[in-house]
Amino acid sequence: MAYMCADSGNLMAIAQQVIQQQQQQQQHQRHHHHLPPLPLPLPPRQAPPMPPAPAPASPHGQIPAASLPYGGGAWSQADHFFPDAFVGTSPADAVFPDLSAAADFDSDVWMDSLIGDAPVFADSDLERLIFTTPPPPVDAAAQPESATRASLPQPAAVATAAACSSPSSLDASCSAPILQSLLACSRTAAADPGLAAVELVKVRAAASEDGDPAERVAFYFGDALARRLACGGGAQAQPLTAVDARFATDELTLCYKTLNDACPYSKFAHLTANQAILEATGTATKIHIVDFGIVQGIQWAALLQALATRPGEKPSRVRISGLPSPYLGPKPATSLAATSARLRDFAKLLGVEFEFVPLLRSVHELDRSDFLVEPDETVAVNFMLQLYHLLGDSDEPVRRVLRLVKSLDPSVVTLGEYEVSLNRAGFVDRFSNALLYYKPVFESLDVAMPRDSPERVRVERCMFGERIRRAIGPEEGAERTDRMAASREWQTLMEWCGFEPVKLSNYAMSQADLLLWNYDSKYKYSLVELPPAFLSLAWEKRPLLTVSAWR
Repeated sequence: MAYMCADSGNLMAIAQQVIQQQQQQQQHQRHHHHLPPLPLPLPPRQAPPMPPAPAPASPHGQIPAASLPYGGGAWSQADHFFPDAFVGTSPADAVFPDLSAAADFDSDVWMDSLIGDAPVFADSDLERLIFTTPPPPVDAAAQPESATRASLPQPAAVATAAACSSPSSLDASCSAPILQSLLACSRTAAADPGLAAVELVKVRAAASEDGDPAERVAFYFGDALARRLACGGGAQAQPLTAVDARFATDELTLCYKTLNDACPYSKFAHLTANQAILEATGTATKIHIVDFGIVQGIQWAALLQALATRPGEKPSRVRISGLPSPYLGPKPATSLAATSARLRDFAKLLGVEFEFVPLLRSVHELDRSDFLVEPDETVAVNFMLQLYHLLGDSDEPVRRVLRLVKSLDPSVVTLGEYEVSLNRAGFVDRFSNALLYYKPVFESLDVAMPRDSPERVRVERCMFGERIRRAIGPEEGAERTDRMAASREWQTLMEWCGFEPVKLSNYAMSQADLLLWNYDSKYKYSLVELPPAFLSLAWEKRPLLTVSAWR
């Protein structure tokens, strides 16, 4: 059963009850197996008092905190239902097994094990990870000094702070000499590619994938800029072979697990979106969730348990219509069949009637009739890091999908997007926007993982290095696909299509704040509210990932 608490308005009390029960289980295990003490799920510090949590505004009724995903969770049911595939392995082995056997890697088994670990709020667009306590922060002072770098070039026209402009600040994020030189190269590239290439050689000599955050981010931006200069802005990337694609997919899956252990980005996004869906569905008896970009569906296991243990009656039926993520490749049917079986079996354990309907046609070919919405269903639509894939020189692809969603008459639409503008900006602005965005991302990894960590290098190389390349690639062709948009741009698109923002409840924000207390770097992570109703997870006040709800 889900964790329940007499004080249903106090999220911290619920969290403490979870901790106490886990401590009891750990003590029993240590007594039986003679194991050393295990760390607590939350840091041993005094957490701030939770604000009073009024009943969330919902047309369907009140949602006590005891039914919230974080408080209720999917620990107990899922722990017994999904085995841990990594028992007996070291942490390093669990995160990065031998990838030379990639052809034998079973991502379904791995994802099953994640549900057994904790209430996972992760899925969609590769953000499907586990909820675990991250390693303690690394003392930067204790790190060995980086090898002496080559001296940086001093171009006549060094980029000013205005080149790093962003919605949040014109701060010192780009003040490091190596970043200033890199920005100057990007500006030169637009007018004199040959000169830029010469200066870039010096910048890349001073960069390193093992250095401090500025040196590491410069390493990947320098590589991306060199690729752009080499192809003249028009070449397209060579497609991966089937074997290479499988290897890349398996490696990337493991990288996301590592990232999720270290940083709260995806957990924040899915936790907040699930809470908005839980409140909007209220006491509905038939719930229909449309998930744009589903993969293994782990995000929904915790929501299913929260619905099954809500006060009053559990839903008579929960249906999920799943549109596959691009991550699943051109033939997603097999993967979605496994997703369907996993969620169906878990719902059966909870005593909830469940249906999963895969929608395998292109999103541009779908219309309202494909979703089979019934008159008495309460519909919720989830876009988690998906809509930006449709961005381009025209807004019409996004608007068409939003008009389709509006025709379903949803009670709520949850939207999660990266807080950076990389779509319509010219190359120089796009380069500086991306640099200002990824610098704090690399800083957050620097706090969470040691400088000499091969896992950190792999995450930065396979995930962020590739995203940086796709963000600042040639203006046309397959190299430039990360066309992200900031919250103000999404607000314009959503409102143009007839949606209005829904302010996230005190419960949702309190839960997100409570989540950050699971990280020793809490004081660098923060929540930032952006108008009119966006909630962002920020690193040192720089918003990085934004969630919102619409109706």
